Amino acid sequence: MTDTKRLAALIVALGLLVAVMAGCRGAPGPAEEAGVIEAQEAPAEPVSQRKVLVLCYHAMSPDAEGTFDVPTGDFAEQLKTIHEGGYESVLPSQIADYLEGRADLPEKAVCFGFDDGPESILTESKPLMDQHGYTGAAFLISDSVGGTGQLDWDQVRELEAAGWEIGSHTVSHARPTKIDRAECMEEFRGSKETIAANIDGECAALAYPYGLYDASVMECAREAGYRIAFTIDRGPADWSDDPMRVPRQMVVNGNSLRTLSTWLAQDKLHLEQIDPPIGERVSTTPTITAALADEDVTPGSVEISCDGNPVSCDAGADARTITFSPELREGANNIRLTYYGSPRREVSWLVVAEPN
Repeated sequence: MTDTKRLAALIVALGLLVAVMAGCRGAPGPAEEAGVIEAQEAPAEPVSQRKVLVLCYHAMSPDAEGTFDVPTGDFAEQLKTIHEGGYESVLPSQIADYLEGRADLPEKAVCFGFDDGPESILTESKPLMDQHGYTGAAFLISDSVGGTGQLDWDQVRELEAAGWEIGSHTVSHARPTKIDRAECMEEFRGSKETIAANIDGECAALAYPYGLYDASVMECAREAGYRIAFTIDRGPADWSDDPMRVPRQMVVNGNSLRTLSTWLAQDKLHLEQIDPPIGERVSTTPTITAALADEDVTPGSVEISCDGNPVSCDAGADARTITFSPELREGANNIRLTYYGSPRREVSWLVVAEPN
């Protein structure tokens, strides 16, 4: 066969191949007919490996006595420690942007969140934060706005105008793992819509009441349109977090500056292949397994507890997998793993147990 004939045969073969491929693809769409082919967007990933300490506050007053009420003097000292440490404040939507791969976070980041919507956010907490150029997020119970001792909508808008973010703490503060899915959606969507109707920006962040969640609750948060949702699990947030399960460190009356400094310095303890998966409801006597993802951490150096009670564990043959069987009470239980090396690392999650 001459070179000319070979070339002609090759052209015919290529033509047949193109025709077959076109037939497999089906008829061209409008974009293809216009000469435009849309590429599938790859899942976004954080652009760096940052961590952020998210703090959860409630009411505040000079002579606070309740467990969840923080004295303003203590708060002033906490702010001073955070500011002197070189930390910048970020808002929930900025953390969402980071987790979605849209933007980076400062090297030293802290997020101030305030639950329930007490008036003291504006009268006590904000003036102290203003001294350091910090802003925060107010998570409102939408049915309580305007009530005794609570922010009203004018005050909420004043906070927003000052650079604060307004998030949801649901309609009535019902326990999301104790209500059915329809009620949960009403709590999440109803508060989001009410808040959005009364502020200039969007309501993109949710704080789960009592920090309660499971797989169904997290899915409700996604379906309701939230970009980020916060728990009260222990440890810092970082690049590895699910946006629907971002941990917050609860600040209570009596927390020392030493405790705060520990929170600021610690990292997240990373786990893989957690079984049962986080969010899955279990019996009151489960067997939990997880693989340690941090290479310098061994099973023997990790302390495990369930609601503060020590839990023993067994190491797998590969020395990376741990197995433990906590005794759970019916309802919500907090599983916590702590590594006391340098840096200290911590992770926790909620397990909802049902009767056997």
